[in-house]
Parts: sequence; structure tokens; C-alpha cells
Amino acid sequence: MNKIINIKSKKSILDIKKFKDKKYSLIDIKFENIHLKDINKFVLFELFDKNDLYISSTTLWELMQPIGSAGSHNYHDLTPEDIYYALNAVSNPYCVFRVKHGRYAVIPVYISSFNEPLMIVIEKGVELVNKQNANVNKIITIYPKSNLNKYILGLKECDVLYIKK
Repeated sequence: MNKIINIKSKKSILDIKKFKDKKYSLIDIKFENIHLKDINKFVLFELFDKNDLYISSTTLWELMQPIGSAGSHNYHDLTPEDIYYALNAVSNPYCVFRVKHGRYAVIPVYISSFNEPLMIVIEKGVELVNKQNANVNKIITIYPKSNLNKYILGLKECDVLYIKK
């Protein structure tokens, strides 16, 4: 069973918070109304062919746990509000670039509670827990990215798909 969260609803902050407070058994969470395909007009080609984003319940829980430990991902101590506002701003990116393993990073214009932008790493064409042939866009991780401009300068020019001027 999957959980659906409409990211345009203020109730979604409470829905995200539930995953911070309790580690649920592994399910996939669908974030609706992300408008991910809007990124295509910034990168000038069809990067994303679906609007929604998915995340595993375990990943979402780990993102919100206190810094200093790790599960399958490092814990980043993100607030539910950080996740909510970042996902609401993902279709208005500061920059988009390729990262390792054929994944893409989107940096929304939102500045997190850490006073830093958040990097959202997305993998395309991924399966879901209960649907092996799902072919969805899935959030691999979200984390505060310090020294972003320095990081971007270190990327190959061909990997930077868009940067706000």
C-alpha cells in the first residue's frame, strides 16, 4: 500500500511529520502536484516525463532524524517544513545538474532551516516496493548543500543543465 501526499496542501506538513515520528514498514510515498515536468522548460529538453515524485518511507524517516547517525542514508535533521517547502519549490529550480549513477540533482530556490539550499537527488525510471515495473521518479536523498556555488564550479560544464542567472 502506498501513501499519497498532495504537496500543495498545508495538511501535507502534518502527513510528512508522521513519518518523522515513527519508522513505518517499507512503503512508497507519492508526492502529488510537484509539477516536476516544469523543470523541462528550464533545461530545454524533456528531462522528466512525469510530474510526481516518490520516496520510500525509510528514506523520508532518515532525512528527518537528528544528525550524527545513519541508516541506509545519513541522517540530515530536516524539518517537515523543509521538505514541504523544498518540494513545493522544486519546479522553480536554482539549478539542475547530473550527479553520479545517472541521477539528477535539483536545487530549489528555497533556503532551508539550516540557512542553506537543499539538494534533492532524483533517480528516473525506478521501481516501487510493490510494483517492479513502475518506472517512476524517486527521491534518493535530500540534504542541505553548503558551499553550493563552489560545488557547481567543480562540476563538468556538460553536467550543469540549468543555473539561474
